[in-house]
Amino acid sequence: MEPAIPEGAYCLFRSPVEGTRQGRTVLVQLREITDPETSQRYTVKRYESEKATDGDSWRHTRITLKPANPAFDPIVLSGADDQQLQVIAEFIESLGAAN
Repeated sequence: MEPAIPEGAYCLFRSPVEGTRQGRTVLVQLREITDPETSQRYTVKRYESEKATDGDSWRHTRITLKPANPAFDPIVLSGADDQQLQVIAEFIESLGAAN
């Protein structure tokens, strides 16, 4: 299976991310942690979240950033850790590898 983003590819992103981020592939800035795959503060992963509601409000109880490659572990943030990331943009498509 080919990866959604081949090595050296240019990518098209849309910002801001409107509506739910659930299940979307997004570009994320990590604030105090790094991506264990790359040791960088920016990563492209599938966004999944679990929420708790309290009356008219809600809060994230867990955010999981899942890599497309199952050989790598997801980044899991729970509770107050959800402030440790900022979703920058939504991945739209890969435009092919650079020459």
